[in-house]
Amino acid sequence: MVKLDTLLKFGSLAFNVAQDEKVRELLKIAHNGAKRRGFYDPPIVPRTPAGHGGSPYWPPHRW
Repeated sequence: MVKLDTLLKFGSLAFNVAQDEKVRELLKIAHNGAKRRGFYDPPIVPRTPAGHGGSPYWPPHRW
């Protein structure tokens, strides 16, 4: 079993690392890059208009 003082020291170290400005800046850069590449938001898929049975990209064939 982990000693309580060891656990407290580890938690304090993790908190100090999270408060470091360089680490925060690195996480902000990674977060912005992930948002820009679409890792957080679901892809936007266009819907077909109501009453239109075809694809939203191609007009219906009129033969």
